[in-house]
Amino acid sequence: MCHERIQWLQSELKPHRDALMEHPLYESIYDLADLRPFMEHHVFAVWDFMSLLKSLQRHLTCVDVPWTPHGNAANRRLINEIVLEEETDIDPEGQPISHFELYVRAMDECGADTQVMKDFIDGLRSGKSVYTLLEKLPVPSHTRDFVKHTFQIIQSGQPHRIAAAFTFGREDVVPDMFRCLIGDMNRRYPGTLDSFQFYMDRHIHLDEEVHSPLAMQMVSELCGNDDQKWEECREEAVACHRMRLHLWDGILEKIQQNKRG
Repeated sequence: MCHERIQWLQSELKPHRDALMEHPLYESIYDLADLRPFMEHHVFAVWDFMSLLKSLQRHLTCVDVPWTPHGNAANRRLINEIVLEEETDIDPEGQPISHFELYVRAMDECGADTQVMKDFIDGLRSGKSVYTLLEKLPVPSHTRDFVKHTFQIIQSGQPHRIAAAFTFGREDVVPDMFRCLIGDMNRRYPGTLDSFQFYMDRHIHLDEEVHSPLAMQMVSELCGNDDQKWEECREEAVACHRMRLHLWDGILEKIQQNKRG
């Protein structure tokens, strides 16, 4: 892995990462009334993360029939290992479940509204486009912007850009964000946030200890010694951090509106 290049990229992202870690949203989520709107908006980021992941799997592996060897075998293994745990992890009862489905379960447990996301998924299954559904359903504007940006990256068709968004916009930053978020809420609401706590713990463990190192190796493999690709990864990662801040700003505004009644 190109350690110097990765370190350079992380250094370039530090001001943007610090802004995310210091965002006032975390301190604004004190009780279930605050957590519910957060989850109702954030669930779309949980969903579109899987679309980023599956896009990378399509670029880096062969998903066609008949099968043929495709791309770099090391990258195939890296992405398939991440897909295995994101799409078919194990829940507290030992049953297979995707992290998205686990998040929706957590929403149900704490009383968050899952109807918009369920309508969104039903619409996708019926053949409607992501963009049509984002406009048709009551998806908040900042959440809509976030998902649209994700799909612009996917539609670029450039694996190194998609990998940069996946790695530095998601895997590398999520553990620290989640540590800021959960606080002591699970202790104050016993039995209500069990699935949410499990989801958080799994992401912190997998992203920090397993997925983030694998994803960084994947970026290194895709960029190699190509200066332009590394610069494009930096641009994409910065854009992802800015869009996450936009999402956090919108969720914070919603929570504050609720508090004002």
